[in-house]
Amino acid sequence: MGKFFIFIRLPWKRPFGGEGTTALDTQDLLRDLMRVDGVRGCAIICKDGFVVEKDLLPKNLQADSDELAVLVTTFHGMARKIVSKMGMPEIDLLNLECPDGSHILIQDLGGTLLVVLADKDATIGKIRFEVKRRKGRIAESLEM
Repeated sequence: MGKFFIFIRLPWKRPFGGEGTTALDTQDLLRDLMRVDGVRGCAIICKDGFVVEKDLLPKNLQADSDELAVLVTTFHGMARKIVSKMGMPEIDLLNLECPDGSHILIQDLGGTLLVVLADKDATIGKIRFEVKRRKGRIAESLEM
């Protein structure tokens, strides 16, 4: 049986068409990011706690994508409050390092968050560079 995709038009995501960018471009950009050594999954989550793109998350997560979205947005919101209370500028990228050496990177894209899961053997500097390099194009692909 062949795969098919259903795209739902939401107010914060560009529908098909419009100035040369389509919803498929976002998936292509994420697939390109998945080719970076050490990246094992990525998703885009709206800051309101809704999943925008989850197809590239590993299947063996202990939380479903909706639960993950709520946890990520809550954590990002708490981190923003901490930074604000310390008188520091807005957060651009959060990097969580787990005891086994794996990482979770959360890149702020404006109204959404790019979540990248990295293996314990990944070169985090390289992944951070690639995330920063792509963040503008990914954010642009999500605009209306």
